[in-house]
Amino acid sequence: MARSTAEQKPSTPRTATFAAALLAVLAAVAIWWFWPKSTQVPETVALAKSLLDHGGKPDKQAIRQVVTSVDRMPRDDLFTLWQAVGEEWRRRRQEAIDRYFTASAAEKPQLLDQEIERLKALRELMIALNPQADPDDPPRMPRDGGRGRRGRGNDPKAKPVDEAAAKAAADRRAVVERYEEALAIHAKSRRIALPTFR
Repeated sequence: MARSTAEQKPSTPRTATFAAALLAVLAAVAIWWFWPKSTQVPETVALAKSLLDHGGKPDKQAIRQVVTSVDRMPRDDLFTLWQAVGEEWRRRRQEAIDRYFTASAAEKPQLLDQEIERLKALRELMIALNPQADPDDPPRMPRDGGRGRRGRGNDPKAKPVDEAAAKAAADRRAVVERYEEALAIHAKSRRIALPTFR
């Protein structure tokens, strides 16, 4: 039996509005999904490198720019940024240690002064890179990227310890400790408080 035209419901403005809103939401989701994701990691790493190059108390505008970038970053990008800055710091630190131990006695105080200035910049940078950081607490120092190091000693499948590698690592730690001791003595002689880290 055919329906009469009198029984058909005309479309209401509410239905049309709902359909338009649904289409708008679907279009927004599609645009967000397919839009190329731009990352701010390279730009922020470059800014962090320049802050470490200059040392000392960083420019407030540059720190604000780092904080703004970090606040907008997805968690994965933030982890990538943290790793990149940590690698850059470790590279610069190793270069500073190597320069110090090959420098003449007259050059060493200047090299230690440069390291103190870099540490000051690093402290501000580490606070800016951590959205949950409290500026009154010592920031975390970037460490080697080895996650999951704990518990490897109980793993029966773990490779045996290479004695030569273990000795080389111990020697490197001893050199770093001597450098840090020289840095602390120099800072104390100049009555400079070294920045603290966790």
